[in-house]
Amino acid sequence: MIEQLLLTTVGVPFLLGVVVALASVIFPDRRGLITALLIPLAAVAIHLMLEGMPALPPVAAKQKLPIILFFGASIFAVLALVRRSLSVAVNTMLAGIALALSGWLLGKNVLLASSPKSIVVLVVFVVATAAIGPAVAVRAGARRGEPSVLAAALLGVSIAAALSAALGAFVGMAQIDGALAALTGGWLLVNYVRYLMGNDDALALRGFEGLSFACVIAVHLIMTALFAPKAEPAAVVLAALPLVVAAVIVVGGVTFDRLPRFLRPVAAGAAAAVPAAISIAIAAVLFQG
Repeated sequence: MIEQLLLTTVGVPFLLGVVVALASVIFPDRRGLITALLIPLAAVAIHLMLEGMPALPPVAAKQKLPIILFFGASIFAVLALVRRSLSVAVNTMLAGIALALSGWLLGKNVLLASSPKSIVVLVVFVVATAAIGPAVAVRAGARRGEPSVLAAALLGVSIAAALSAALGAFVGMAQIDGALAALTGGWLLVNYVRYLMGNDDALALRGFEGLSFACVIAVHLIMTALFAPKAEPAAVVLAALPLVVAAVIVVGGVTFDRLPRFLRPVAAGAAAAVPAAISIAIAAVLFQG
């Protein structure tokens, strides 16, 4: 039983992340398209593996989410084919539309109830939208910060969301969030090796590949905020803050050039992980209390 659980929540998702990263290595000119398309589809595969085939038409929110991800993959792939990059404002608008529409389709009744959960979801939505746009924008001629930080931040968000869901009595979502962390970890491992081999942008998530990847992780955090019955609001909100750290590092031009090359992504990831670690600590303490 434990072996099967580890296989479905860690092993297979990790391999999916490796496959997506290797596909970008094989077809480097199509990296943006490949990542924008395959990361949401990998998330769909995770849902199908853990939850089974959704009913059509879907009834429960967990049945709607893989369908939303499938259409998101198609839309982001088309955008990646048409354009390579967009401005910060347009990226922020696209992230906002994607997350707002997804959140509304998933939890309209919860949001209309004006419950405390709706406030938490709104805060997560605003934080994620405001951070994703700047973090993925490619600004020509501008000095950029450590390019690996967004991917590391997405790993932190997924881990924090998984633990918030687990301690908030939403075990199914905890498995999915954990599987997304494993997916991100597989992608990171392959590209970290490429980074060590001299590819400075191997760990970068820019343009539509970054937008697609970040929206996949953020919509699952919104799902956790909507439906985890006992999730601590502060922990859920803090789980989104690694995205803010990533935006500050990228836009602010923060670099870690004084460190050895192999430590630069690690340092960026550690900085982004601070709010996620606080989120986990809050959830754990309040769960024990």
